[in-house]
Amino acid sequence: MSQEGLRRFVHALEHSASLRRELAICNDDAEIVAFARRLDFAVSASDLIEDAQSSSLDGWWKRSALGLRPGGDTD
Repeated sequence: MSQEGLRRFVHALEHSASLRRELAICNDDAEIVAFARRLDFAVSASDLIEDAQSSSLDGWWKRSALGLRPGGDTD
């Protein structure tokens, strides 16, 4: 069920500038997961690394102005 949580989290980020600003201060995956969970999204660290949605999320981050996760960084 966390794949759905990740998809919903990404959707929320795409539609909220204030959430993107908060996300921008996250330093690593653990902080991103904690942020998502504070917002009641069921997201785990493995979702960011292993899940098929991870590719979409990584692509979104790379295309976004945030550029939080350089290629190959899974920490």
